[in-house]
Formats: sequence, C-alpha cells, structure tokens
Amino acid sequence: MAQAAGLSITGRESVIENILIKQELEMRRIWKLCSQRVASFDAGPLLWLTKYTATEDLHWLQKGTPPVAPFPSKSYLQIAMQYLLLCETLFIPKSREMMTSWLVCGYIAWMTQWLPHIFWILQTEKEDKATQLITYCRILFDRQPDWMKERNPLVVSNSVELKRANGSHILAVPQGENQVRLFHPYGYMQDESAFLPEAEQSFNAVRPVCKQIIGVSSDEVGWFHNECRR
Repeated sequence: MAQAAGLSITGRESVIENILIKQELEMRRIWKLCSQRVASFDAGPLLWLTKYTATEDLHWLQKGTPPVAPFPSKSYLQIAMQYLLLCETLFIPKSREMMTSWLVCGYIAWMTQWLPHIFWILQTEKEDKATQLITYCRILFDRQPDWMKERNPLVVSNSVELKRANGSHILAVPQGENQVRLFHPYGYMQDESAFLPEAEQSFNAVRPVCKQIIGVSSDEVGWFHNECRR
C-alpha cells in the first residue's frame, strides 16, 4: 500500500531526514553569519536585528507604525554599529526617535548571545528605567525564531538580570558609583549619561576593569557634553 502511494515508509523517512538536514545546515549558516563582528546588514549584529528579531513600540499608534517590527535598515545605524564594534570608549548623543538606546541594547544582547562568559552592566537613573533596558534586551531574545532561542537559552530572566546558558550575563542597576564599584564587567553602558547623578564617578569606577564603555544620552552641558567633544 505504501509503495503504491509512491514512496515506501523508509523512503519517506529518508526524505524527511534530508529536509531536516538541510534546515539544520541553513540554520548553522545563518547563525555563523550573525556571529560576525561586522557593521553590515548582510552579516553580524545588524543582520540579526533587521531580519531575525524585532522591537516593540508602545507609541506605534501615534506614529502610525507597526507595534512590533525589526530594526530599520537605516544607514546611520550601520555607521553607529561600526563605532560600537571598534571603540573601547564611546559617547553617543541621541535624539528621541533615533533608536540609539535600542541599538546599544541590541549590540549588547547580540554579544551575549554569540559570545560566552561576557558580562555587561547597564546603568541609568532609576530602577524602573534600568528595568526598561533589560526589557529591551529580553524582547530581542523573545522575538527571534525558536531555533535561535534554543541554541543559547535564557537560564535567568527577571526585571534586572538576564543570564544565558553560555555564561553571558546582563545586569541593570540604578544610579550611583557604589552600584558598579564591586563588579568587574566586560562592558558598561550608561543611558542618559548627561542626566545621571554620579555619572562621571561611575565611569571612573569601572574604567580600570572594563573592555568597553558606552554612554548614550540627549545632550546637556556638563560632563557628558565635554566627553563627546573630546
């Protein structure tokens, strides 16, 4: 009966196995492409952000945009990513609709997904804002295909912390030099640095131990403004 239908049971199993092998090879190809440290929409973090995950926008109705959407393929994001990949210390002035905080969180989420035992601290003024940064990173994890999640799942996920199966870790903290002094992270991000109490002191506390420091903020006269002008 099975042979009369065109394929024996063994033949069907072989076809299914070949399909699964091709799917796995394609997933490996995409994973390897996304892992590359390049500022391109065809590989690296921007490939992941524009094709394989998405952001969420609570203000989509006012703006007339989709509530859930991948990162746009904007040239300025490619330029910003190039600096993120190359600079050990980077200060980025931003405006509200440029997605700068989203992009930096995307870069950090990408790094912890593809690199093992990477520890990032995200700091902003208040704990609820710190929680928002963790939420950005979690959304990018949640919005990617299941097969990507399964390759490096979250083992800890709460309002201030994400940990990956590969040992990488993101921790969000509120303002204050003492919030960061005891840690030895690979990377440190300040959001709204120009308005962050003890921003300079926190920067100086982590500077000796961090491989990368990123400050993002609307501009304002003061320490952040002076650092941007250097």
